[in-house]
Amino acid sequence: MKNTKILVCTHKESLLPQHPNLLPIQVGSAISNKKLLIEQDNTGENISNKNPNYCELTAHYWAWKNLKNVDIIGLNHYRRYFDFDKKYKFFAPDRSFIATEEFIAKPFLLPDLNTYLQSYDIILPKKRHHPYTIETMYLIEHIKEDWEILKNVIIEKSPDYRDAFNQTMIESNNMANYNMFITSWKYFDLYSNWLFMILEEMEKRILISLYPAQSRIFGYISERLINVFCKRHNLKIMYVPVIMLLDEMKPHYNPSNLRYTLRSVKNDLKFIINR
Repeated sequence: MKNTKILVCTHKESLLPQHPNLLPIQVGSAISNKKLLIEQDNTGENISNKNPNYCELTAHYWAWKNLKNVDIIGLNHYRRYFDFDKKYKFFAPDRSFIATEEFIAKPFLLPDLNTYLQSYDIILPKKRHHPYTIETMYLIEHIKEDWEILKNVIIEKSPDYRDAFNQTMIESNNMANYNMFITSWKYFDLYSNWLFMILEEMEKRILISLYPAQSRIFGYISERLINVFCKRHNLKIMYVPVIMLLDEMKPHYNPSNLRYTLRSVKNDLKFIINR
C-alpha cells in the first residue's frame, strides 16, 4: 500500500481502533484544557483555535499544511468509520450502528485502497436521500443568511463552480455527509485550496451564531461543498456506507436493507412529485 494516512479526529478520550495507516488526532488542541497522547492539530501551520466553528476541518487543515510525502489521505471520526465490509453496499443503509466495545474488540482492517483509487478518484460516504433539495434541507436546519452568503461567495470568488453548486445543492435531493473521504493527495490538495478559500471568505462576511449547534457552520458547509467539488471535477466516486459507534446499542437502531431502500425510493418519489 502507498504511504497512507487516515485521520481519526477526536476531541476527547476515546476508544480508538489500531492500524498503522490510522492517524488519531486531537482537534481543537489549542483551546483544550487536556492534551491527549495523540497527534495535536495545533502544531505547525494550523487553525486549531477555530475548532468550534470549523469542527474536524481543523484536522483537515493541519494535515494539508503539515503532512509530507503522503500518497493517500483520508478522514474518519472517532465514532464514524467507512464500513468496507458491509455486504450489498448498493442496497445497504448509508449508516449503521455498532456498540463501541464490540467494534474496538475486532481487528481494524483496511482494504487495498491503492487498488480502489486506481478505479475511483475518491471514496465518500454513501449518499442519503431526502424528499426535498439539499438547499432546502440546509434552510430548514440552519441559518438562511449563511447559505445566501455562501452562494454569493461562490458566484464572486469561484464562478466556475456555480453550475456544479446548483446541480448538487439546488437541483438534487441527495448528498454524501460527515466530512469523510479517502482520496489521493492530488485531489486532497486541489479540494483543500478551494474549500478553505471559500470558507475564509465566508468568515469575513458572516456573523457566527452564539448557539453552539449553529456555530459549527463551516463543518456543515464543507459537508455540502465536497459534493460540489466532486461534481465540478467530474470525479469518479466510490460510495461506502458508514458505521457509527454507540455506547448504548439496541438492535432496532439498524434498519434492514429493504426498509432503507424503500425509504430512499419514497423520498426520491416525493422529491420528483414536488418539483
